[in-house]
Amino acid sequence: MTDDIDKLLDDDPFADEQSTDQTEEPEPAEVPDSDTTEEVDASIPERPVANETSEPSDGEVGHVLASEEIRIARDEYNVNAFVMTGQRDAVRVGDYVEIPYPIDDDLLFSVIDGLRYEPYTELDDKSDTHNQISKSRELDESEFVLVAELDPLAVLRQRTGGDLERGIVNRIPKPNTPVSLSRDEDHLRTGLNIPKEGVFAGYLSVGGDAMMIDDEEFAYYIQNPGIDPDTGESEDGEPAVFRHSLVAGSTGTGKTHFTKNLLRQFVDGKRYPVEVGADDDVQQSRLNTVIFDPENEYWEMREDNPSLTDEQRRKLRRQGVEFDGVDDLQVFVPEVDRTRSPSTSESISLTIPFSVVEHEPRLLMPFDQMSDVTRGAITSCIDAYFSCFDEDNAEWPSRSVSEPRYRDFIDFLEEHDDAESRLRERNSIGDGTWDAVWRRAKQSEYFDVFDGGTNPFPEMTDQLFREGQVTVIPTSHLRGEKEYLVVLSLLSYIIENKIDDFGVDPSVKQTPMLVAVDEAHNYFSRPSNVREAYIVGRAREAAKQGRKDKLGLMMITQNPGDIDGDILKQINTNVFLQLRDEVIEDVSSVPRSYRKDIPKFGKGQAVIKAPDVEAVEVVGLPYCLTRHDS
Repeated sequence: MTDDIDKLLDDDPFADEQSTDQTEEPEPAEVPDSDTTEEVDASIPERPVANETSEPSDGEVGHVLASEEIRIARDEYNVNAFVMTGQRDAVRVGDYVEIPYPIDDDLLFSVIDGLRYEPYTELDDKSDTHNQISKSRELDESEFVLVAELDPLAVLRQRTGGDLERGIVNRIPKPNTPVSLSRDEDHLRTGLNIPKEGVFAGYLSVGGDAMMIDDEEFAYYIQNPGIDPDTGESEDGEPAVFRHSLVAGSTGTGKTHFTKNLLRQFVDGKRYPVEVGADDDVQQSRLNTVIFDPENEYWEMREDNPSLTDEQRRKLRRQGVEFDGVDDLQVFVPEVDRTRSPSTSESISLTIPFSVVEHEPRLLMPFDQMSDVTRGAITSCIDAYFSCFDEDNAEWPSRSVSEPRYRDFIDFLEEHDDAESRLRERNSIGDGTWDAVWRRAKQSEYFDVFDGGTNPFPEMTDQLFREGQVTVIPTSHLRGEKEYLVVLSLLSYIIENKIDDFGVDPSVKQTPMLVAVDEAHNYFSRPSNVREAYIVGRAREAAKQGRKDKLGLMMITQNPGDIDGDILKQINTNVFLQLRDEVIEDVSSVPRSYRKDIPKFGKGQAVIKAPDVEAVEVVGLPYCLTRHDS
C-alpha cells in the first residue's frame, strides 16, 4: 500500500511545487525518560489522560468543544460538542443532551440540531490525487472529528426539596465539560416542559424511533387540567381541549388513526367548571365530543379493538392511556332526500329544519357573485316569511302550515311574484333583483336538505349535546352543497348558542364541548362568499373565546394552509404528520426546525407543538385504541 501511495505522489505534477512551498517541520521536543522526571516543571499539574479503551461515564458522548467560540446570547447560541469516536453511532440529530455546570447541580439542556464531520488537519481532498488515494484504501473514520451542533433549550435547576425547575438559558457552559445523552425522565419532562400526565398523544421519538427510558417508551402528554376528583377544586392551568387543536397530515399518513387515539383520550370522565344562569353559578360537567365524520369512520370508536393483547392493555394502564370502545357514543345520521344513509350499526336520524334559516339567513347565500342589493332582498323575504308565524304579526297572513317549511317559503315567494305585491313594494325589489332572489332561493339541494325527516335537530339537542357523550355525525352519504349545508347548519347552531348570551339553547351553552371537524378546510377556509364569511367570522369569535365558553375546536385536514389564517392563529396545539413541501410553505405554525423533516415522515410520525411546550417529534401507537377497520 505504501509503495502505491508513493507512486501516486511521484506522478503528481504539482508534488514538487507543493513541496517547495512547505515549511520544514521542526524536530519534536525530546520527551524526558523516567530517570529525569525531577527536571519537569512542578508548576504544571499532572492530569491523567484516558486511553482509547477507557469507558466514558454513563451516557457520556463527548465534551463541549473549546477550539471554537462558545456563545450564549439572547439572540443566538453557538455551542458545539466533540463526539468521542466510540459514541458516534449513539448520537443523532434530534437527540437531547445535558451539560453540567461546575459548582452547583444545574444542567444545560439542549437538543442536537446538527452533526458534521471535520478533518483533524487542513486536509485538501479537492484533487485527483487524493481521490485515487482514497480509492486505494478503506475509509479511516478516525481521520475526522464528529461535531454535534447544539441548540440550548433550558437550564435545569434543583429546587429545595429536590424538584427540578426550568429556567432560561443565561449561563455559558465551560470548555471541555462532558456532554451526555439525556435519558432521565424528569430531566426530559422538565427540559421540554412536557407534563407527567394529561392527554396521551404518542411517544417522544427521534427519527421515527420511540425514545426508551428505563426500557419503556417515553409517553408524551398534553396538559388538560379540569376538576380535581378528590378535592372538587379546579386544577391549575388552561385545559388544552378549549385552546383548540389542529391535526394535519396527507392522505395515507395515519391521520384518522392518530386522531381517533387522540380523541379517545378526551373521553376520560374528566369534569370542567361551567358557568350557568344569570348569577354565574358554576356546575361541573363532563365533555361532550361532537365529531363531523365525512368518511363514516368514527362511529367505530364505540367498539373495542379485538387485537389488543393483555400485555398491551397492562402497558396502556401503566401509562394512563384510555383504550377500548366508548360506552356512551351515539350516531346521528342527517336525513336528506335522495340519499342512502350509511351503515353505522345503531343510529338516530336527524333533520335540518328550515327554521334554522330565521336566525341564519346567510345559509341561503353560498354564491360568489352577490350584490348587497340582492343580499338585502333575500334577507327581507326571509324576515317577512317568518313573520307569518309570529303571534303578534298583523301585517302578513298566517300560513297553512303550523311551522316554517322550505317548500312553503317558495310558495310564499310565488305569491309575491308581482311587481306590485306588498312584499316587493315594501322592500323596493325591482324585476332584476327579484329574478336574482328567485334564482338563488330556489335550489334543488334546499328541497332535499330542509325538512327531510321527522326529527328536527333543534328539538333533540338534549340528546345530541349531552355531557359525557361522544356524538358522531356521519356525512359520507352527502356530497357537495348538501353536505356543506348540513354541516354548516349544525356548526352555526353550536357556535351561535355557545358564544351568544341571550335566548340560547342550554343544552349547548351549559355543556363543555369539543367539536372535531374532519376535512375542516371545506368549512373554515378563507371566505369567498357571504355564507362562508358568516360561518368563518363566527368561528373566529368562537376560537377567541373558546376558553371562556368551554368550546374547543379540533381541525382535522390534509390542507391546513387552506384554513382561515385568523382561526389558525388561535390554535394552540398543532399536530403535523407527513405533509407535502408545498403545503408546509403555506402554514406558518409548522416549527421551523422540522420543516425539512415533515415531508419525509413515516406513517404515524408527527411533530407536536403544544401550549408552552417545546416542539418535539412523536410517534403514535402502531395500533388503534378502539376499532378501526380502515
